[in-house]
Amino acid sequence: MDHVEYLEPSLAQVIERVGADYLSVVAAPRGLEVPIAGPSIHDPIGSAPPRPGSIVLLVGIGPADAAPVLAGLSGAAAAVLRGAPEDLQPLTSAAAEAGVALLALPGTMTWSHLHTLVEDAVLLGDSLVAAPSPDLGSVAVGDLNALANAIAETIDRPVGIVDTQWRLLAYSAVPGQVNDDLQRDVILNKTVPPRNAPLETRRLLLTSERALRFYTGPPYDDEERRIWRIGAGIRSGPEPLGMLWILEGEEQLPDDRLVLVEEFARLAGAHLLRMRTARSADRQRRGELVGQALDGRDPRTACHRLGLDPDAGIAVMAVASLVDGDTPLGEHLLDGVATYFDAYRRSAACVLRGDTVYCLLPAPDPAVLRETAADLTRRLGLRRRLAATVGARVAAEDLPRSRRHADLAMSVLKSRSAPSSGTAVASIDDVRAAATLLELGRLVDDHPDLLLHEPWPTDTEESALAWIEGHGDVRAAAERLGVHPNTLRYRVKRLASAGLDLADPDTRLTTWLRLRLHP
Repeated sequence: MDHVEYLEPSLAQVIERVGADYLSVVAAPRGLEVPIAGPSIHDPIGSAPPRPGSIVLLVGIGPADAAPVLAGLSGAAAAVLRGAPEDLQPLTSAAAEAGVALLALPGTMTWSHLHTLVEDAVLLGDSLVAAPSPDLGSVAVGDLNALANAIAETIDRPVGIVDTQWRLLAYSAVPGQVNDDLQRDVILNKTVPPRNAPLETRRLLLTSERALRFYTGPPYDDEERRIWRIGAGIRSGPEPLGMLWILEGEEQLPDDRLVLVEEFARLAGAHLLRMRTARSADRQRRGELVGQALDGRDPRTACHRLGLDPDAGIAVMAVASLVDGDTPLGEHLLDGVATYFDAYRRSAACVLRGDTVYCLLPAPDPAVLRETAADLTRRLGLRRRLAATVGARVAAEDLPRSRRHADLAMSVLKSRSAPSSGTAVASIDDVRAAATLLELGRLVDDHPDLLLHEPWPTDTEESALAWIEGHGDVRAAAERLGVHPNTLRYRVKRLASAGLDLADPDTRLTTWLRLRLHP
């Protein structure tokens, strides 16, 4: 397959899926049928252009400051600004000049919630909005945020949905319902803190069809003040998919509400299965596009479809087990890396090849990209030894070169003594010298007829290398070898009599390369 076809949803479809009560159209100079690639967040500090075809969330921007921001959003499909539609009318001309639709967001919805809603709406692609089915109420199948809100309104308590690894999938945002500190931390970090995610609780919920009550635990409550929660496992048949959590607070709900929570957990099973199927299809589509770009097969088109500007600078990140002998992580590693980028709203597209995950990322600042690699391995490498490497920042046409750089850097990290635990991170610039030698060594190995493969007097190899790397300092080289300086002088003279005069610069270079590439 040379090209991957994917029909992106229109702006009208995204608004319908998110809900017209949440997004109001103020201006649409190109109409509502423009394709949407996904959400992005405006960064007032960064200089990178917006993701092509994206809906840009203007976080922290007021109507009075929005006109120049809109002018800089060329290539985006729409911009969302917080405020009443009538208050944003003066900005219609600025939106028209930029060719960007302007949408109004009411004050009741958080930006992170909107980002998730838009992301899920785009994930479904150019398909019909799921019609309500009689057994699923009025919530479209797969819309986890709408489901969380519906449950929260029914139970009159905040709701969270997590997967089997305690990673946040959706949460409610119903006006008047207040989250506690744990709920806020989970929303902020996209996962439940390990201290509040015991294995026994997970086992109880995922192996039972009952809703169970738990107190939150320290540091969020204590024996004098308990904060209660109701948890229920979410399954599709025998397969566990996640957990539904209701924040009761200090006042417990009537016990008959536990039965209702169990029903909602069963209801959530169909939604999670639909969402997982959609995410798997989307991940496969994006993975094929990444592979197309890495192989140099029409990479500009592939990057456009992935929402990456082919001319703004892209880099390849490689993630793999640090030690080749470790158990292959495969799809588990791909899932972890993709979930990391989803959770932290970082634009990335990943594919698994062999035991390595390759990701394409926008690279306006290589230093920031290296920090991202370090943060990723730190978070995913708690129970495994991971390495992440970053190739050169290139245009779309040169992505195969960036991938080669990432592979070379990975080989350098693996060739070094690996720690018994922990992670390793490097960009190609960090290990350029070692990577160059590695590349030369492979070239030499591929040509066994080269002079560098000629026999070498084995008893003088170590002496010659010490003398060369000591820049001719006989005493320092002899100390390194643990021999008398005169002994080393004798060995160097023997080499000269054999035709290897180390006083000659060319001889030193070729001799050093031979010894360095084949220790």
